[in-house]
Amino acid sequence: MRTPRIALLASVALLATAATAHAQDASTTSQTPTAAPMTGSTTFTDDELKKFDDAMAKVRAVSDTLNGAQPTPEQQAQMAAAVQDSGLEVTRFNTLSNAVAADPALAARIRVVNATPPAPGTPAAAVTDDELNRFVTAMTQIRAVTAEVQNNQATPEQSARLTAAVEASGLTTERFNAISQLVSATPYLQAKAQLAGARLEKGVSQ
Repeated sequence: MRTPRIALLASVALLATAATAHAQDASTTSQTPTAAPMTGSTTFTDDELKKFDDAMAKVRAVSDTLNGAQPTPEQQAQMAAAVQDSGLEVTRFNTLSNAVAADPALAARIRVVNATPPAPGTPAAAVTDDELNRFVTAMTQIRAVTAEVQNNQATPEQSARLTAAVEASGLTTERFNAISQLVSATPYLQAKAQLAGARLEKGVSQ
């Protein structure tokens, strides 16, 4: 049973890291092109999210050279141009940037719309949304247990709690471990798992 336990710990760490990465990027750059109050609709289309991600990459290329300093007028203009070239207005970009920094579910949704789905017929493509939701529900409970595990060696009591969390989700241990490995290896499933987890925390249905 040692291998499944190590796989669980690896998946927890991976998902926890992914859950904050894009939000941190947005938080870092949300004030770069000229911070604006959150105006306009807070509902964003997939097309806007894709444009935002493209603009963020270009803005980051400039902001990374600032080393914490305020941008010069020229750099400010470069970042504004990068945003506008993506098809977004600067005010809309800032609204979206602030929203992403404040909402892990929105940050996760950006990763989903930009990720490439697995090819049909592959094991990753066979993971259903229902299975992924059950997996994430189990992982939420498992995080509390794995936080207590030392040196990847769960005690018998901890192992029992891990197994109980999986069984309560409705997945078999074998299927849970298979999904765990697929999520770890598939950016698209990682993004969808992150989104499911963020929505679960907010109590929002899929």
